[in-house]
Amino acid sequence: MKNLLQIERIGVVGAIAVTLTLLLVSPVAAQHWESSDDIPVESTDEPQPDDDDDDEAAEDRQDEAAAPQPGISVDDPAPRPAVEADEQQAESAEDAQEQPAASPSGPPETREEIIAHERAIEQRQEIRESTRRQLQTESDSVHIYQLAEEMIDELIADVSELNARALAPAAMREMTLTPNLSDQFGQFVESTLVTALATHTDVSVRRCVACSAMRSRVDGDDWVVTRGLVHHEDLRDEANRLGANVFLDTRFSYYPGANVVAMQVEFFRADDGAVVWSETYRSDATTAAILRTGDRVESREERVSELERKLDARPYYGYQVNIGVGHIPYDDPEAGFGGIMLGLRLYEKFGSNRQYLYGIGADSFANFRSDGILGSFVYGVLQAEIREQNLNRPTIRTGPAIGGFFAGTEGNSFVGEWTLDAVFQFRLGAGASVFYFVPTEFANRDLGGLGAKGRVTFTW
Repeated sequence: MKNLLQIERIGVVGAIAVTLTLLLVSPVAAQHWESSDDIPVESTDEPQPDDDDDDEAAEDRQDEAAAPQPGISVDDPAPRPAVEADEQQAESAEDAQEQPAASPSGPPETREEIIAHERAIEQRQEIRESTRRQLQTESDSVHIYQLAEEMIDELIADVSELNARALAPAAMREMTLTPNLSDQFGQFVESTLVTALATHTDVSVRRCVACSAMRSRVDGDDWVVTRGLVHHEDLRDEANRLGANVFLDTRFSYYPGANVVAMQVEFFRADDGAVVWSETYRSDATTAAILRTGDRVESREERVSELERKLDARPYYGYQVNIGVGHIPYDDPEAGFGGIMLGLRLYEKFGSNRQYLYGIGADSFANFRSDGILGSFVYGVLQAEIREQNLNRPTIRTGPAIGGFFAGTEGNSFVGEWTLDAVFQFRLGAGASVFYFVPTEFANRDLGGLGAKGRVTFTW
């Protein structure tokens, strides 16, 4: 009886196991049969392919695998390792940080937002390009690193001539750059400058770490973050800790439009902030740039000196000597007297800008024919400049002159004249005039009428 009960229990358990097995297997079998409906059943009676057929089939499978599939490029690289993928994600994150902040509502939709977005991209590309750009000169291309070294050489040459006791020891406070220059370039300039000062001058340099350190504090309900030393008392205390007398500030700028690099250097005292020495250097004005291109850029001091020289060379009064030729109408077969003229004029300028000139003068006239004439024009002249004054252009004046001609016992008469004179720069010039000689009698013939003069002048 017990055996029957055991057999009955085994049968029930087996039935339950079979039922569960069918429930689990039936979905897989259904899926298998659904996916196998379109697969043709090959007959087992066909002859088996030989080895050559197997090779051709393998080659066909390889060609099919090599054929480009939709959405996949043949040139797509193989999957990169995890490290390269992390680098790509980091670069993508940096680019995302550089992108301008997107609107909360999504991508730009209005015209103004699109223009602003495109402009931001262009500015970022210009900044990246400017850091890679090489400055051009007339002779060859020169890298910005070389220009920085050349300007530092000019700085060292100037500092070496200063009193080292007034500058040493110096603490390097900060190096600032324009946004189109990288921090790595700033580190290069700073290290090159410190090395040059310590090696080629008597100025000892110390680094001020606290001058560029970041600090934070809690002020009430606010969290305040500061960079560097913001109060002069802090600068004075830090200078005492470093044993420095002055602080050194340097600013390096790159102007792509003018294709010029500039470096401003300033030494100021730590105790009272007074500037001890300051200078600005330009990449196109260094000694190396002059030797490289042959072009010399005048400094501001030289331009001021040249301006003063030009002003001093144009006095308010002076003298003018002239030599030239003239023609006086005369009633004879040769239609007049032509002669050589030599003259002297004394003048003085007046007016708000010294644009007017008044002078008195005399011009001798000599004709060496057998019946020729010797005489002198004596006159007073008033002239005005016909255009605005410019120290780099010729000065042109014009105006009337009234006087007379004196030749002795006969041939004397009144003369009205219109003059035109030009001073090319300082001394040399030229002039011409047309005059009316009131007719008179000379050697029983009429002398006078419309005449002319031409001359070259020397003014001082």
